[in-house]
Formats: sequence, structure tokens, C-alpha cells
Amino acid sequence: MDNNIDISLEIDPGYSKPQIIIRANEKTKFIEKIIEAIENCHEPSDSQIAVYNGDSVTLLEQDAIYRVYTQDRHLCVCSADNSYVSKLPLQDFEKLLLGDSFVRISRFEVVNLKKVSGFDLSIAGTIRITFNNGSETWVARRYVRDIQKALSNMRGGGRHE
Repeated sequence: MDNNIDISLEIDPGYSKPQIIIRANEKTKFIEKIIEAIENCHEPSDSQIAVYNGDSVTLLEQDAIYRVYTQDRHLCVCSADNSYVSKLPLQDFEKLLLGDSFVRISRFEVVNLKKVSGFDLSIAGTIRITFNNGSETWVARRYVRDIQKALSNMRGGGRHE
């Protein structure tokens, strides 16, 4: 099976939400990638998350998030130059994050790999992450394999904006 596909769109007012059917003679890696891309597709309005800075609420674009971590029983959401608070637990906040660039690096932290400028692997068994804005954090030993897998799955496998 080659990677050429036929796409057709049928408009039917009888459907309340889109239905996608993939017809193929076998399930291949290519088909699995198409399914994964469809599953990871979200409305653009879903890309903003409400966060708090004192008494004000900010709608923060997910692409602006560098890291999300818990500290002193608060969930901190960091962008390039601001830190916000979310009222959600980390597990619930993590479910809102779109795409495969957000990766859990410890029980208390999730990072955006697109905001990482480098990884220091010089200390055996752990990884130091440096972000584009100069801030740093560490991958917990338990999550080193997970981040290595996430990095190998990302396109380009190198530096991201």
C-alpha cells in the first residue's frame, strides 16, 4: 500500500458531529499516523487556558506555556516572562494541554518541549532541561525514559522554537 489517499467530504445535516471512516485493505503505520493526527486535532479555541495573576484572569495560549509545576500546593504556569497560577490540579491541567510537545518530567511538573533550548545529559541517570528564556529544571530519574521517547517522537529531533 502506498501513501496516496483519496479524501472525500459528504455534507449531511443528519450528523450532529463529524464522522470519519478510514477504509483500507490493512492497518499500516501510515494509517496509524493518520488516526493519531485526527485524534490530536482540536478546535483553535481549545488552545487557550484560563490562568490567574492575582485577581486578574488571563487566557494564555498553550504555545506560550514553558512549564507547569506544583509548588507549595499551588499550580504554577510559566510563560517566557510571567508566572501564573491555575486552580486546577496538575493532572486535570495536563488533560487540557494539546499536542505531543507537553511531557511530564516528574510527579509535579509538565514541560513544553517546543520551548526547550537544550538538554544536559552529563549527569548519569538524569537530564537538566534549559528553556529558551534561560530557566532550568530537572527530569526526575523515573521519567528519563519517557522524555527520551517523547524526544524521539518529535519531528526534527532537535532544537525547537
